[in-house]
Amino acid sequence: MGRPTPLIPPPRADIPVGEGRHVHIGRQLGRGSMATVYRGAYRGPFHLARPVAVKVFDVIASDEHEAVLASLAAAMRRGACVSHPNVVRIEDVGFVGPAQPYAVVELVEGRTLARFASQVAHRGERVPLDLGLFIGAEVADALAGARLASSLEGVRLGLVHGELSARDVLLSWHGEVKVSDFGVATAARAASSVRTVRSLALRARSFAPEVARGQAGDARSDVFSLGVLLRELLVGPRFPGFVSDTEALAWARDGVVHQGMFEPHLPAPLQAILSRALERDPSRRYPHAGVFGAELRRIALTMGVGDERAFLRTALARAFADDEEDEVTSELRLPQPSGVMDRFAKLRGDDEAAPPDRSSGTVAVGARDDEEDEADEG
Repeated sequence: MGRPTPLIPPPRADIPVGEGRHVHIGRQLGRGSMATVYRGAYRGPFHLARPVAVKVFDVIASDEHEAVLASLAAAMRRGACVSHPNVVRIEDVGFVGPAQPYAVVELVEGRTLARFASQVAHRGERVPLDLGLFIGAEVADALAGARLASSLEGVRLGLVHGELSARDVLLSWHGEVKVSDFGVATAARAASSVRTVRSLALRARSFAPEVARGQAGDARSDVFSLGVLLRELLVGPRFPGFVSDTEALAWARDGVVHQGMFEPHLPAPLQAILSRALERDPSRRYPHAGVFGAELRRIALTMGVGDERAFLRTALARAFADDEEDEVTSELRLPQPSGVMDRFAKLRGDDEAAPPDRSSGTVAVGARDDEEDEADEG
């Protein structure tokens, strides 16, 4: 079955949400595997207005429609209970027309981790070790915060992401790291018959083996996915570029993490942490991202890495300095702090004196899904 054509609301559409409130939909920001994302404005009485992102989910024109709607509703209800600085906040949910769900979420203006890492690789560089540790620890905090969230009745939800990838990690121009789409993986699996093999293969590159085999993921599955993201930031892609979609799915089910012939050196303690996070057997991994994050913070502190938000702001502005569509990048373009890109080059075993090799594709990470436009905000 082919992918259904989404019912896309026209530009400048208004969605009433009751009691004098409405959501004004502006320009399209991008496409994900299940939804189209728009920049919007949430308006209420007394001229209240704030910028938001609006995710309009695809209509599933099949017998799965009701199941997908129920899964999405459950995911949104649970996700709305999460209040954490590293988690994208859900503001409201509803329907466009009779049966097409939408979600109003916090607008995160910046870039996805996937696009940032890809841009850095395109420049022939690597994400600095200190910045990679900071991003990894912030994502771990998001996963831990969601797991510890409680319902209105005070019941611990134990929320997991399920399909964490670099596309779900948002880096704001202010240096914040936020994770989106907690629990949406359940709805995605309900609609798996309309997802292409390529889409599944690209998502599966960060899957834990049990999730790739179709099992329900738990907190340890999120640990594996975060381990993949961090390793790809600091070392390189999990699978080589020549792997076919079918092979990628098979390798993901087997928990394969490809070891390249030439990989940058990582400090031994960090290598040990990543090795445990990427264990094929879930029982041998960290029990949840809270423990994994604490280990990353410990390593970071021993290296003198603290709050890297200022470096992340500068790294984003530098990576996207040529983006004419964003005024923010020019405003944030600061002089490069001394050593921000090579501060830990010796620890990695890099040659600090050598210029970056802009021809090599071995460090390309966070490859975009060629079938879908990537949403960089919200």
